[in-house]
Amino acid sequence: MSDNSVVVNLNQFERSRRSHVSAETLSLLHASRDLLIEGTTRVLTRHAEAMENTLLAMAERSPLLETRNAYYATQTLLNKQANELLSVCKDAYCTAFNDFVHGRDKTAALDLSKLSLVEEDDFEITLALDKATSRLRFNCAEELVALDARIAHLLGRTDLSENDSPLGPRALCEALLDGIARMQSEPGVRIVLLNQFDLVLTTELAQIYQSINHCLIDQNVLPDLKAGSRKRAQNPAKGAAVTAAPRAVPQDQANGDMLKLFEQMARGDAISGGVGPVAAGLPGFSLLDSLGQLQAGAVTLPDGGRFELPVLEATTIHNVLRSLQQSPVMQTASALDAVLVDAVAMLFDVVFDEPGIPDRLKAQIARLQIPVLKAAMLDRNFFSQQNHPVRRMLDAIAALAIYLGENPAGHARLEAISQIVSRVLDNFEQDIAVFDTAAAELEAMEVALENTLEETADASLQQDIARIKQAERAELAPVVVRDIIQRTLQDQPVADAMRVFLQRDWAQLLIADYVNEGEQSAHFNSHVETMRELVWSVQPKSDMDARLMLVRILPGLLKRLREGVAGIELPKKQADRFFATLVILHANSVRPNTQPVPLPDITPEEIAEITAPTATAAPAPQAEPAAREIEDDFTQRIRTLNKGDWVEFHYEDGTFRWARLGWVSGMKNTYLFSDRDGMSSFSIGLYRLADKLRRGEAVLVERKSITGSAFGKLMNLFRQKLGYA
Repeated sequence: MSDNSVVVNLNQFERSRRSHVSAETLSLLHASRDLLIEGTTRVLTRHAEAMENTLLAMAERSPLLETRNAYYATQTLLNKQANELLSVCKDAYCTAFNDFVHGRDKTAALDLSKLSLVEEDDFEITLALDKATSRLRFNCAEELVALDARIAHLLGRTDLSENDSPLGPRALCEALLDGIARMQSEPGVRIVLLNQFDLVLTTELAQIYQSINHCLIDQNVLPDLKAGSRKRAQNPAKGAAVTAAPRAVPQDQANGDMLKLFEQMARGDAISGGVGPVAAGLPGFSLLDSLGQLQAGAVTLPDGGRFELPVLEATTIHNVLRSLQQSPVMQTASALDAVLVDAVAMLFDVVFDEPGIPDRLKAQIARLQIPVLKAAMLDRNFFSQQNHPVRRMLDAIAALAIYLGENPAGHARLEAISQIVSRVLDNFEQDIAVFDTAAAELEAMEVALENTLEETADASLQQDIARIKQAERAELAPVVVRDIIQRTLQDQPVADAMRVFLQRDWAQLLIADYVNEGEQSAHFNSHVETMRELVWSVQPKSDMDARLMLVRILPGLLKRLREGVAGIELPKKQADRFFATLVILHANSVRPNTQPVPLPDITPEEIAEITAPTATAAPAPQAEPAAREIEDDFTQRIRTLNKGDWVEFHYEDGTFRWARLGWVSGMKNTYLFSDRDGMSSFSIGLYRLADKLRRGEAVLVERKSITGSAFGKLMNLFRQKLGYA
């Protein structure tokens, strides 16, 4: 650390974090996703024959053999594998959509915007993708303005960029291209097919987007939004409560102009008052010499008298430079020296008024008043250089305020600071390097404390993080699992007994896996794959290869099914009936004739059970009552917080405490804080924390240079005195 103090500049972190994705919101997003991809695949299926004819005509007219071959290969793919191709494209889109909603990074296959242009094929594919995206967005512009706003609202954002919407043309084209790539590795065919898809969708995609908008309006998502209007993100810094001082004169301007202002004031241009006596210096006696004596104790005046400053005590912070201004010592100061003394005195006034620095730390800063004034007169770069050694030392002391808890460790740290201050008092005569050494030592102390605190907090928060993640997954699990099962069963002819088993019984196992370990866990994915194998196994097997495949996988499939059934403790009667039914289903799937063995009857209650809406899990308990979801500058300011940032919480009894942000949930934006020792913790939701900020019950602790802030205020004050304001 160089010259930053109390307080990591929050404005340097610009990240967009996922907002609370509730089960209800996830259901709306899934419905929108299905409307888009189902509508798209229906359109492409309907136009498949027309695309084939177009490709044949283009091949016949093409003069180049390579281009002709690409057209023919594309036509053949559509003719023989159109359904499989569109199914793969659908899966690619659903995977990419779910990755976005759950905050996972894009896969490399979809990240075409970052392809290198080294290879010509890469360039051509990227160009085709950009062209397709631009054309679709242009033809759907009005519908997308409203849809982007509604999706941004669901995701808790103030705005959504053109290529950042999971329902936008970019995401759709990337998924289509990814699906095509899984079926066809030849770049030329991929480009031709994407262009054909784009031409077909250009005239029909707008209507699909309209249907999604109408669906969201029916669910009361921005029902009054006018098409063509777009909300713009507000300045997140505006109106947010922070510990930083109001911004006025830019720091670089203040640094460059401050000494000039001092000189003007010394010439008498300033309004009288506050600067003190400005008599010419007496022969044989200098203010600098007097400061050297005061640093050691007392100064002997020319008339033989003695002057000493008030005794500094830790319980009473006193600006001794104000006493110096009214002392006989100042009778010997030049006009410019008097202005400099007043400036340094004002600097300490500002520091002593800083509420974020505890009095016991201010007392250590107060001990440095005379050495700091003396250093400022020896090296006037003190007023213009933000990284001046003296200013670095003051800033470094102030930065340690966060780590001085009321415990033995805090007292030991304060003692270490006191020893460094004492060394400066004992050793500083005229060499500014003393401050440089002290500043480096204090900065190293802060780095070590922050590293230790981070390690302690990370270790102590692991259990809380796991608990919060599990509670959040419990809310989303029924929606996620239901969606996976529905997509697995989609367009697959299965008996009602199979649907009952998957949607009622196997869903319990998937939900438990999702809640305990998450969607990426080995158990969850293994059980999803078992479900897909099960559905495939009961489909009709018309050829010998499929029947042999069934024979090979059946023992392992049955073993995994029995283990899963045991895991959910399915009653023996239900389990036996399911496996008995499964024997019949497998026998029917390989029968050469069309006379299947009858299946056991399914009761109406069981049918009703799988057709009734699935209830979502109860919301996870919160540390505090839920707050209203208000989107304003305070909410945006909270979203800029990052791990390691500090918040000052104020209470009704007048006390406050500092808390360090240790983790933010990417799913529901739960903020987990620890105390300054990293041992105790508490969690709070985004909107509750924003409400506390709005009410003044929480203040963001901004890491800033305390001397830089003070000099900014001084600059404004001096300019006002000179009539510049």
